[in-house]
Amino acid sequence: MTKKGPAVPPRKTTIYENYRVLDINGDLLFRTSENRVNWYLSRDLARCIDTSTIQLNFANKGIGRRDEPFYLQDMSNSCVVCGVTELLTMHHVVPRQYRQYMEEAVKSHSSHDLLPLCIDCHDKYERHAVQFKKHLSLCFAAPLEGLGWIERPDVGKGRRAASALLSRYVDKIPNVRLTQLRTTVMEVASQHVDLFTPEVKECIKGCSDTKSNNYSSVFSETKILEELSVMETHVRSPEFRCHGDMVVAAVVTRIGDKSLCNQCLEIVCDGIPGLVTAWRRHFINHAQPQHLPDHWAIEYPCKQPA
Repeated sequence: MTKKGPAVPPRKTTIYENYRVLDINGDLLFRTSENRVNWYLSRDLARCIDTSTIQLNFANKGIGRRDEPFYLQDMSNSCVVCGVTELLTMHHVVPRQYRQYMEEAVKSHSSHDLLPLCIDCHDKYERHAVQFKKHLSLCFAAPLEGLGWIERPDVGKGRRAASALLSRYVDKIPNVRLTQLRTTVMEVASQHVDLFTPEVKECIKGCSDTKSNNYSSVFSETKILEELSVMETHVRSPEFRCHGDMVVAAVVTRIGDKSLCNQCLEIVCDGIPGLVTAWRRHFINHAQPQHLPDHWAIEYPCKQPA
């Protein structure tokens, strides 16, 4: 049996390049990538101090990361769980499906929760993460698949018919059944003509206008079958809401809701920081990282202080 490949591909480039950027007075502002260093140098905004350090030649407005030691240290290109240095991927401690719905101040301060994991450790932890997502789904009535799907059973019927007609075994299908399948395809195509590409739309409309029962010219164009065979049978309605959106909204609106479990009640009491902290604690408890960067902490502020 062929071994199934990893769900998340490893990065092909170095995660941390650890270039140092100094201000005009020589104080360390932040660490960055080679690309950003080259951006400063190409615009004569900085000069090289050594192979891994540049100094800005203008007075910057802010203080950078000067008061945040976590962002000023050299970061190791190794898995924070087991320490290996190969097949690494960047892991979002707070999954993006939640963070993308948080306020900008939180999203822009998320590097603390981006950590390198090897593929094996990532896959092992993700099994636990899925269980926590299911728990949040139940507590906050936020289905993992989201809410607001529109089912299209007739499209499903047409899709199955089109797939049968595209099958390599189509020559074994009795003629009576072939006629039924083709009729089903044309009925569904006519009802949902707007779902097709312009080229196929014209073909379908032409058949409808002539009211012809001979669809051989249509079916000679396999495009109609190919498009229908992959058409979605359920789609998002205008009112659709993602799981992450619903959870984040509930966290800020259900403070004191006694119907929640103790863990979720604790989360909503702290609002968005509570959700961030909960995911960090979950990562620590289940991934059990042995090589976290210095200054990484569960209670680290989730946004820049005002």
